[in-house]
Amino acid sequence: MQEYIGQPCIICSEAFTKQDDIVTCPDCGTPYHRACWKKNGACVNTTLHTQGESWIKQYQAKEKMRRAQERRDEEAEQAAARESGQSPALNPEIYDGIRLSDTDPCLGLDPDELLDGITVSEASAFIHTNIFYYLPLFRLMKRTGKKLSFNFVSLICPHFYFANRKMWGSAMAALLLNTLLEIPAMIQLLYQQMDITLPWANVESSAFRIVYAASFVIYIILSAVWCLRANHMYYRFAQRQIQRIRQSSASTEESHARLSSAGGTSLLNVVLILGMQFLITRVMEFLLIVVR
Repeated sequence: MQEYIGQPCIICSEAFTKQDDIVTCPDCGTPYHRACWKKNGACVNTTLHTQGESWIKQYQAKEKMRRAQERRDEEAEQAAARESGQSPALNPEIYDGIRLSDTDPCLGLDPDELLDGITVSEASAFIHTNIFYYLPLFRLMKRTGKKLSFNFVSLICPHFYFANRKMWGSAMAALLLNTLLEIPAMIQLLYQQMDITLPWANVESSAFRIVYAASFVIYIILSAVWCLRANHMYYRFAQRQIQRIRQSSASTEESHARLSSAGGTSLLNVVLILGMQFLITRVMEFLLIVVR
């Protein structure tokens, strides 16, 4: 109920604080102190009931206007400072509304701006780390429909990137596919280092060389796909997770708290996927030796 803090109760006119027991009208959403609600026995905001409006929608509209006015005032102050030869002390816009800020998680953007069904504030809470890179990228994807962008980590080790961003389905798919494509290289390594020859895979035959070359080419192509699509896959993953959490949350405050926990990055996941990679590789080598 963070949005109610500082707003006046329309019965007693006192501003709500974090310590207050706040209740809302089930029809229009107008907030009250619990004692005021009990004392009056009903919602007194009859205008909203008559118009079929919502208090929270009116609040959000006012907040949007207030933030827009703050931006205009800031730009006017910066312009005045420049005209007088002074260096503006305010945080200037970098590009497309983005501002570097240690205190504003939305980087100067409108928190209620929609990104394909999720808001900027929800995306920011979910991204949690490296917001300055991903938030503008998400906006670009929404505006242009762009799906391709460069992701260096996914080019080298996509399963590490996906695991770090808590995308376990994509992480396991990348790990298993890459491991399968590495089987010809494993067979050749067994032959070169351990002099182990597999009857069904003669490394000196032309057929094996063709399979080896084909697996390498497919591996390169797949690496390029992970590299160029990973950011968009993360964008879609964030949308699904945010919408799921929003639907199962009782309030905006609870939703944002859960988004911060569910999103972000996880070094533990990277360690886990590294352990899985080592285990799968060793098991694959063991099976290749056993089945010969």
